[in-house]
Amino acid sequence: MRLRFGGTVLTLDWPSRRSLLGCLLALTTPIVVVFLVLSPSSDEHFSKIDDLQLATPIDDVLFMRRQHSTARNNSAIRNSHKPDRRLATKTEAPSDADDSAVRMVMDAAADRLTEILDDHWRLIGRQKRAPDSRYNINVTHSDLLSPDRPIPDTRPRGCARFKYDIRHLPTVTVVVPFYNEALSMILRTVHSLLNRSPDQLLEEVILVDDRSPDLHLHADFLDAHLRMLPKVKIIHNPQRVGLIVSRMNGFRIAKAPIVIFLDAHTEVNVGWLEPTLEELVNNPNQILSPFVDGIDAMTLEYAAPRIYHKGAFSWDLRYTWIKMADHEVQRAMETGLPFPSPTIVGCVIAVNKTFFESIGAFDESLRVWGGENSELSFRAWMCGSKVMTVTCSRIGHVFKNFPYSFDGNKEETVQKNLMRVADTWMDGMRKYFYASTRVYSFKRAVFTEEETRTLEERKELRRRLKCHNFDWYLYNIIPEIDIPPMDANYYGEIMNIHSRACWEITEDYYVALTYFCYDHKIIPKNNFALTSDRLLRYQDKCVRIQAPQPHMVIDECPPKGADAAALESYGVWTVDNIDVVWGYLRVSRTGADGQLEYWCIVQVTNSLPQHNGEQMPQLGPCDKDDRFQQWAFTYAFDFARVPAEMMTYP
Repeated sequence: MRLRFGGTVLTLDWPSRRSLLGCLLALTTPIVVVFLVLSPSSDEHFSKIDDLQLATPIDDVLFMRRQHSTARNNSAIRNSHKPDRRLATKTEAPSDADDSAVRMVMDAAADRLTEILDDHWRLIGRQKRAPDSRYNINVTHSDLLSPDRPIPDTRPRGCARFKYDIRHLPTVTVVVPFYNEALSMILRTVHSLLNRSPDQLLEEVILVDDRSPDLHLHADFLDAHLRMLPKVKIIHNPQRVGLIVSRMNGFRIAKAPIVIFLDAHTEVNVGWLEPTLEELVNNPNQILSPFVDGIDAMTLEYAAPRIYHKGAFSWDLRYTWIKMADHEVQRAMETGLPFPSPTIVGCVIAVNKTFFESIGAFDESLRVWGGENSELSFRAWMCGSKVMTVTCSRIGHVFKNFPYSFDGNKEETVQKNLMRVADTWMDGMRKYFYASTRVYSFKRAVFTEEETRTLEERKELRRRLKCHNFDWYLYNIIPEIDIPPMDANYYGEIMNIHSRACWEITEDYYVALTYFCYDHKIIPKNNFALTSDRLLRYQDKCVRIQAPQPHMVIDECPPKGADAAALESYGVWTVDNIDVVWGYLRVSRTGADGQLEYWCIVQVTNSLPQHNGEQMPQLGPCDKDDRFQQWAFTYAFDFARVPAEMMTYP
């Protein structure tokens, strides 16, 4: 633990904390305020005490913090749920929108806000929880933030022109499932909904506890506080069923005609609800997502992304992003209109309840977590609907390293979910999914008889909905995605394991490096294929070495059908594997003396005249102690492990 006094920081071990804290409280006067900052490293001390941690050191400190805040500006606390325009960080935020004229849900509880906040801080102070590392976020910091904190209005300027008559908009139920979520994150999610949703439009908020073992999420600890909040209810699953079924448990009891599924580590922004409802009034037969801003997992800072993206998928069916074209971004920013997205992000999904049921809702045979957003997106597009991102509706989301906890074998559970999606929707293209996942021994899952039976039910749903094939989806909805060559052993981006820099092609055809990589879940434009003939290909060209010069260039490939000698005189490639998709990238070429020469590719600062001083991948002597010689492809393919019927299916 660290105590900060001005510029002085005092570091304390756990045994000395409470004794010194008592001294500080005894010395504190009404004029002096002591601020305590818990360092993330304090988790290791707390974890020794039955692996449980007090959310803050002592209730008295929370009381002192609360009293000081209240005395400083009691009216600000009472009205902190209203958007504060002065805190907006983007100049293009709507300047003439009058959101304050609309009565929000929390306004109905204005006379009880102090009581609600007092009970909130009491809960936070008395909870016992696991270390921050278990949650993948900085819960220590989250616990000290107000549940009603203001966040910047991130709507683009084009949104200012829209006016909504809420008298003609439908009501909405928001379903928020959670499992062992940080308590302060759940409550901030709920408060943001109540603070920024018009009272006339929000029918209810349904929290669904997926039988969390954490004591602070049990009914006897949490439910009494939730009853203090208007329009909030909670159900506790009698047994663990996973995120997808938990969502459906909330969906089935929802009263409103519109349902929004929302993660429990989100914050909705000002004016978030009306644009989404308006779109569903205009076209009920679509799946919508508000535009997702980011909340930093460590600082919890709320910020809009600098670059606009839309949803996509990888060939192993991970959710990914595609950078939007400049004209698409300009249209979204200037007009505020929604834009299509090939896949939907899973943290917030808005649907018309009747339409959602008519197309099969969520596939409840997808277990726990994984694949449900891609499955819904494929189904919507291929079966006559569409998936849209609502530019003027903004919510913030904490992107965790792994968003959901699992009982049992996580890898098998997720793999079976993705197999189910591939087998239902991807037709012949599922061979790429199986080839890229079955290279890993732990991803060679096999369906049980019951799983096969329920899979056939979803295939029958597809037939009944008269859906397009997957080729139609690739051609019409996501033409940006590259289809790997069938003779590829490795494919995708080539990334340096140590620096995380990736190969790209310059305008003058040199192989260079960029840090805008798929490692950040962005579909790359720089896809390379190491094919079975040992050539390293880039689109319809090949990577050619220039030895004795160390740099590499893009050039015409050897003629089709060239013999081994011709290929070796050009340069052939292998991966000296450390793991499935990464290792040392080696290239050999027949020299002037007829002998094979070998090099390994290494990241260097270029000293040649072309691109002088830039980071580039170049030829170098092989050195297994040099981490800058370790490279990873996005995929390794093993088509021998793909079932034969998938290889011949069109």
